[in-house]
Amino acid sequence: MEKNLLKTIIVKPENIVLKRYVEYFLFLRKKDDVSVQYTTFPNNNLCLAIYRHNHVDYQYGAKMNHCLISSGRQEFTSRIYGFHNMPFRVDIQQQLDQICIIFHPAALKAFTRLNFDEIDNAGFVFEQLFKPKDPYFLEQLFGEPDPIQQSRQLEGLLLDQLEEHRISKIWQALYHLSPAQPSQQNVSTEMLCQKLRVSDTTLFRLFKTNLGQNPQKYLKTIRFRRALKDLTTTHDPLTTVALRHYYYDQAHFIKDFKSFTGYSPKKLLKEVSVQQQSLTWIYQEK
Repeated sequence: MEKNLLKTIIVKPENIVLKRYVEYFLFLRKKDDVSVQYTTFPNNNLCLAIYRHNHVDYQYGAKMNHCLISSGRQEFTSRIYGFHNMPFRVDIQQQLDQICIIFHPAALKAFTRLNFDEIDNAGFVFEQLFKPKDPYFLEQLFGEPDPIQQSRQLEGLLLDQLEEHRISKIWQALYHLSPAQPSQQNVSTEMLCQKLRVSDTTLFRLFKTNLGQNPQKYLKTIRFRRALKDLTTTHDPLTTVALRHYYYDQAHFIKDFKSFTGYSPKKLLKEVSVQQQSLTWIYQEK
């Protein structure tokens, strides 16, 4: 990590209540104009990204999921990155100063009255979601050089806006269904309907409103992330990993990984790295 032109620092929340809603804070900084590129993979969390003096050109479609970051005239811009069906490639062409809040699935609702599908992703999401008491909050946040102190400022802001009564019942069902939890069973949409005591139509609506993703894709992504973590932390044969995570066979496992990452599991292991046991990506300097 020390050799990277792009510096990444991950800080976990200190507040025990906030840990239920926020997975971690991510700080990305690059002080030169050398181009770098990184690729991340589909996940189930939501990322609120805040940039200082950067322009973000995000292209998303059936065959592309690409973000180009360059210098910008706006002092601050922000956007939400939700769920992806394919690898997410980011090209950074100039200096970068970026702070991300990584929310657990469906947890954003605890901090805002807006539903996920009501968020206007036009560059000012932070202002939409949060109303800091101090109008110069972002200036002070980015002016603080220590990521630990920055994370504490963010925790204070989030705790000020936290209203746990707003949290959706879907969050309660998904809280223990994260890639970090051991895979005890192959969870299905039918099981979620039973747990929440709702119909499949209502389940679909809850997912789209609170997560921006349908239940089938959510569960498929959960399985992929659990298998990815297993793959990067053990030396078990691919067949063993595939069966452990309820893939039909090794061919199904390989096909799924190629869809999510663009690589077969074996080739991915040669390219991928894990930052602070939290961020799994492919990092390249040009």
